[in-house]
Amino acid sequence: MIFEEYGCDIDKLQQKDNENYQKKYSKEKVPIYSDVLKGPKDISMYLTKRKPTEWIIDSFGANGACVILAGDKGSGKTSFLYRLAESISKGEKFLSELFTVKKKVLIWQADESKVNALNKLKRMDINEGIDIVFKDYGWSQLNIKKLREQIEINNYGVVLIDSISTLVANRGVNFKDMEIAKPLYELNNLAGELNILIVITSHLNKEDRESINLNDLLGSGQISSAVSDIWSIFKPQKSKFEDHYIIQCLGKRNCDDSIFWNLKGNQEDFSWEFMSVGEDDLLPSQKIEYRFQILKLLNENKEGLSLKEISSKLSCSFKTAQRCTAILLDQNEIGRKKRSSYGGRPYFLYFQILLGH
Repeated sequence: MIFEEYGCDIDKLQQKDNENYQKKYSKEKVPIYSDVLKGPKDISMYLTKRKPTEWIIDSFGANGACVILAGDKGSGKTSFLYRLAESISKGEKFLSELFTVKKKVLIWQADESKVNALNKLKRMDINEGIDIVFKDYGWSQLNIKKLREQIEINNYGVVLIDSISTLVANRGVNFKDMEIAKPLYELNNLAGELNILIVITSHLNKEDRESINLNDLLGSGQISSAVSDIWSIFKPQKSKFEDHYIIQCLGKRNCDDSIFWNLKGNQEDFSWEFMSVGEDDLLPSQKIEYRFQILKLLNENKEGLSLKEISSKLSCSFKTAQRCTAILLDQNEIGRKKRSSYGGRPYFLYFQILLGH
């Protein structure tokens, strides 16, 4: 349509204007992928990517876990942490019983002053091979972002924090508040994302006790669900020997709540000696030996064995067979298949993973 008074074709002008509008405002369509928001997926897709449990300190701390070591003031938890760091940094046995995987270690010392910490390390003859930061030099508050950066830059495999109580308190958070769980969840998530081990010390809420349970943790209602595993260290009211200390697993995901270790401390160099275990426990070295025997048994019995058969052939308790096979299963060293008992409770047959069933 041409309007002479304007001297132009209105239809062509409108068409051109429409084209310019489309060029100006139209956007390239981005394809929508199902994993952008990590929507629902079948469990199998996650299990195929699951990593087997890798113990950095046998029975005590695994990769991808945040572990609490809770104790009273003067219970030896800091020297225990330092000796732990020493063993991991060298890849040596801890307490002469626990195998370790050699990793680069960072100690974050927020409880003791730099002077006190260095004096203790000097007495312990720990002189090199471990990185450390102090609260006196900009590390007085828990900063997950800064910690992540240091882990990634320096390739730390283990981070030992002494103590979470101080770092969180410096942020104005009370252990009785629900907010205390948030930084612990963040530390646990950080350990999982980076596949490292984080051990943090904390405090107990009273000192006159015969035994320790989760309710004895300072802020237990908030923190117990935020971490992977919880351990306690304390002096028993009735000591069996001089400088008697007890290390006890309070449970959660990786450590077995039957673990109860009697240790002997040494004030001369703050060293630790493994003395014995509780009535319902075995020495860590004995558990490892049983695991080797189970692997050998399953290699010899291609059709698989039940827990009753394993305990019978090894002349060990059913509970020992159960605990040892559970560890091997978590480490992807063995597999199992459920079998019907013809009217009774189903049972599992265990077999070597390479054999399949």
